[in-house]
Amino acid sequence: MNRLMLLRVVLGVWVAWHLLFGILSTFAPEAGANAVGWSAAGGWDADLITMSTQYGMVMVLLAGMYFIMALEPLRYLGLIWIAVGEQALGIAYATYIFATYGQITPAQMALQTAINIVVILIFIALWSGLRNRGTPAMA
Repeated sequence: MNRLMLLRVVLGVWVAWHLLFGILSTFAPEAGANAVGWSAAGGWDADLITMSTQYGMVMVLLAGMYFIMALEPLRYLGLIWIAVGEQALGIAYATYIFATYGQITPAQMALQTAINIVVILIFIALWSGLRNRGTPAMA
């Protein structure tokens, strides 16, 4: 499988993940969290539910952006940096939630950070292999 096809597959998975998790986080925050093995260590208070709902809406919007990317990956190759930034901010925000609210456990924090780093590396590797192909509008 060449890099372009691999990027399309990765983006397809990314669309499905963001759409599914975004809908769950928006309309059923606890179910969404449980689906990925995350539980609110401090309980589900109104602030956490509100934050999850807002996060879910952003995830749905990102699913739309990743879908558009998947249609023309070379044209929108530069948007990979949005995916990389999303993962980096995810690490930073999880650290903030862990340190400030104690809402996630150290094991959850470690797992999420590891997943975020792997995703960052995959997207950077794909970008690196494709950045000189064609003339992307946003690379």
